[in-house]
Amino acid sequence: MAMEEKTRPLVNSEIPRVMKNNFNSDQEICRILILCSLLFLGCSEEHCVSPRWYGYDCEVVQIGAQCWFSENLRTSSYRNGDHIVYCESDDEWRHASLGMRCAYEHDAEMDAVYGQLYNGHAVLDDRGLCPTGWHVPSSDDWDELVAFVSEESAYGLEVEGWNGMADWEVGEFLKDSCCWLPEHLLRSPDFRPQNNHGFNAIPSGERAFDGYFSNSGRYGKALWWTSSEVGNEVGYRYVRAIDSALYDATAMKTRGFAVRCIQDAQRVAPNDLKK
Repeated sequence: MAMEEKTRPLVNSEIPRVMKNNFNSDQEICRILILCSLLFLGCSEEHCVSPRWYGYDCEVVQIGAQCWFSENLRTSSYRNGDHIVYCESDDEWRHASLGMRCAYEHDAEMDAVYGQLYNGHAVLDDRGLCPTGWHVPSSDDWDELVAFVSEESAYGLEVEGWNGMADWEVGEFLKDSCCWLPEHLLRSPDFRPQNNHGFNAIPSGERAFDGYFSNSGRYGKALWWTSSEVGNEVGYRYVRAIDSALYDATAMKTRGFAVRCIQDAQRVAPNDLKK
């Protein structure tokens, strides 16, 4: 029997706030932003450079202090060069105890658009899925992204009792403006995703623990692993066509989702700030 998926949308109380009412002036806000730029070299776009990964130039985007892949991972090898097993057999996928990957429905055209799907064992493998200087984002990395997108997308809004995005959901600002819902709906601003930050989320679907493929295409989902283990499961985040939320969930390691990489944080030593 399939294990029940644990899932919930991110709620407002979990979104860290940066700009609170205790800031008395624009100058104080600027001071905080400057401090951020000193603490994180990643705040500067010059450090967000596309890595060449096994002959492929990966697309990246700067979002706040983070540098993310703006496309799904498609590597067939770990960082040390070891091959990641490609799995066609549903039975082998179901009983996997090591890292595996596949293209959606084993279709080369789908692979070119959506990238690869990896099981949870591959995500947790110490050999690493991402290039040197990059890693599979943790749950905390995702929370930082949510906090930034929440703040930026809400900028300038004045709502009585405002405390975060409330009914505004982060997922809508991460979805690519293509690929979701039928074309006639996408022509309406009410249905067209914003993709404000260039994250380019597309409905790449998943491979279930039994090997079955689902949830790609215009009414589908975009699902990405985190590197955070929760008991015997692994965390993941997802958005779906039918609403605007970014969901936080856990899944068995025998499921297959897409992967985004994030650049390692390059913190400046405290002594360096005095120079």
